[in-house]
Amino acid sequence: MRVRLFGCVTHVAPMIAMAVLFVAAASSVLAAGSRPNVFQTTLEERDQKTPEVTTEQLQTILAKKGGIVLDARPKDQYAIAHIPGSISLDEKGIIRFIQAYPDRETNIILYSNGPSCDWAKRRAGELASRGYTKVSRYQLGLAVWRALGNTAQTSLQGFRHVFANENNAVIVDARNRDDFMAGTVPGAESILPGEGSKAAKDRRLGFYDYNARIIVFSDSGEKARAVAEEIARNAYSNSSFVEGTYEDLKRTKFFVPRKPSPSYLDSLLRRP
Repeated sequence: MRVRLFGCVTHVAPMIAMAVLFVAAASSVLAAGSRPNVFQTTLEERDQKTPEVTTEQLQTILAKKGGIVLDARPKDQYAIAHIPGSISLDEKGIIRFIQAYPDRETNIILYSNGPSCDWAKRRAGELASRGYTKVSRYQLGLAVWRALGNTAQTSLQGFRHVFANENNAVIVDARNRDDFMAGTVPGAESILPGEGSKAAKDRRLGFYDYNARIIVFSDSGEKARAVAEEIARNAYSNSSFVEGTYEDLKRTKFFVPRKPSPSYLDSLLRRP
């Protein structure tokens, strides 16, 4: 899949591969001395108009709600996958954002697709020109965020788009087995919390490329996120979780629930 973004052209699979190479290279360099680890580094570009934050700093900001994290990409890409806790600036609009956050000392962090994508720079410069004094960027972007083992979030609209248009996407149901067997999204794989490593080795995920898009849903966002994070830590960096529940997905009425075959259940029970 190819995406063009006003000076930011992205091929999704190569973007993830590039991010993995970046992480590997940074890790090898940083391990040689007393420098920060890969979670504590930035791109360190010259002549930056707005400062960068590290992955570790962004994780802390999100956990402590220490700032507004803005996704500078088009809203359709945000819907498919975004850093959990971030807001789509494209969907909200710059004017509505200014109205919602009039304090020019609001801590704002922007990100986009990766190190070579300039959307975050453009939007950061735009906010700075409007008087915001605490604007920074996570220039490593969503690609490196994922390459470092973090998962992403998918909106209900994004899930619908993927389900309708990406035949190779893997849909994962993280609900309990009884609920899964009673009816699920057509073609969904059953992966429970704690099964991420096993699923990466058996037929549920083992036959898929590591760049395959994987979206997890459950009966709670917390459970879906936990499974998506397990999957991400098993090298499937293109993973995300649905922000809603299975009941939310059913209410959208874009699919007819399907009961998995008895043979599928048998194969699950036979797994070590």
